[in-house]
Amino acid sequence: MKLDYIKINCFIVSLFLMTFVSSSNSSAKDSNVISKEKIVLGGGPSGGTFQTVANAISSSKPIKDATDFKVQVQSSEGSIENIKKVDLASFQMAIVYAGDLWRGINGKIDSYTQDSSSVNSSSATNLSSSNFSASSNLANSPTTYKKVMAVASLYTASAQLVVHAGLETKSDNTAINANSTKNEVIKSVKELEGKRVGVGNSGSGSYSSCELFFTHLGLWDKIERRAIGYNDAARAFKNNELDAFWVFSALPCPAVAMVAGDKNKDFEHNKGFENNGSEINSSNNSKGLIEIVNLGDDAYKSGFLKEFPWFATTMIKGGTYNGVDKGTLSFQDYAILVANSDLSSDVVYQMLSIIYTDDALNQLSQQNTNLKEMSFETGIIGIITPLHSGAERFWKEKGIIK
Repeated sequence: MKLDYIKINCFIVSLFLMTFVSSSNSSAKDSNVISKEKIVLGGGPSGGTFQTVANAISSSKPIKDATDFKVQVQSSEGSIENIKKVDLASFQMAIVYAGDLWRGINGKIDSYTQDSSSVNSSSATNLSSSNFSASSNLANSPTTYKKVMAVASLYTASAQLVVHAGLETKSDNTAINANSTKNEVIKSVKELEGKRVGVGNSGSGSYSSCELFFTHLGLWDKIERRAIGYNDAARAFKNNELDAFWVFSALPCPAVAMVAGDKNKDFEHNKGFENNGSEINSSNNSKGLIEIVNLGDDAYKSGFLKEFPWFATTMIKGGTYNGVDKGTLSFQDYAILVANSDLSSDVVYQMLSIIYTDDALNQLSQQNTNLKEMSFETGIIGIITPLHSGAERFWKEKGIIK
């Protein structure tokens, strides 16, 4: 009887020790998970480049294998919203345009307002009805953003004004496009007066650059603005609900390529125009469905480039889009990675140390061709604002800055 009692006690003690050890191991694992810092990386709207680049960064194996941090991508309206959310630490990191960041740091961005303009059709209006939901909580945010610090330069983005191609000129200065719909021929920015123009979703770098440029030319209040994102604008343009639409994106922009009927380039990340059953017809048309308006001449002659010196002239090469065979002069800015100033210097340093290896850069360029120019040499090109302390340490060690 006594022996049985001892056995029972030994069993209970053994069971307790097993439970304790298991619990301790579980706690240790949980502790490791908890200690892994979460970085929310702000991307952008569908149809542009911010979101696909952010996804490429977060999904690259070297970043996924990082032991000290975990990157989670969140979509956004774009550059302006990203600046505001990084400043508020809603995002720890994000992709923004270098010029927008300079404006934000120097109090040159107006307090957040919603441009409620939308395409006047049931289909397009429904598609754009949620455009501002992600940004509405920024209505009372500051107008000077001092906690957003530059980390690295990623790629260049070009301004692109897309209009319907004039395939058959008529005596009344109209043309029949590939869809047999009558459209007025638009050859210059000034001819947009009174026209329906997609200017990018409110809170995006596209909207910001369009507003700067058109305001400088005295056209901002003379056009029928439609504040919608790339994919919505592409659908509306295809349905002849827009006379033109503006994008500020890496080349080629997926939404523009699909409107152009280009099926020779791989845009898997943009396939199907999310949440919409009607894809844009991607049939290849040798005559082309679009034209790209020359913006470079007006930018230079009007003094726009002098007033906003972070923009630089660039050439959109012929063949970038189906049917657009001639090169088109435009202007560009740099898309850069930024971080909240309170994000650990060590984490930023470690992230850059992981990204800027041959293996990681090769993976990034394979996942997104816009990142193929990333290198140590281009690491801070286009950055005109202060660096995050972790980035400053990294670029100094690499001899890029003194």
